[in-house]
Amino acid sequence: MRAVYLGNFFIAGCIAFSLLGWVASLHPIAFRAVFCLLAAIAIGWGLSWLLDFSLSKLLKISVADLQALLIGGLAMLVIGLGVFLCT
Repeated sequence: MRAVYLGNFFIAGCIAFSLLGWVASLHPIAFRAVFCLLAAIAIGWGLSWLLDFSLSKLLKISVADLQALLIGGLAMLVIGLGVFLCT
């Protein structure tokens, strides 16, 4: 059941990043807004890697689970940006 939940989370993330790419293609101001949002996400993602031990204690999950979620988040970003660049 947990694998199905994580799979759904992954698909929803890919769709969300693809939607952000589509919104960014509509207007230059939207592109800047989406770029700032993605920059904030990237900064948060990087800080999560640096603070993974303290963050895992705060979220009460194991470090391995947190790192798996971070790797999944990177894969969602790459797939979403790939869809944006190919359309």
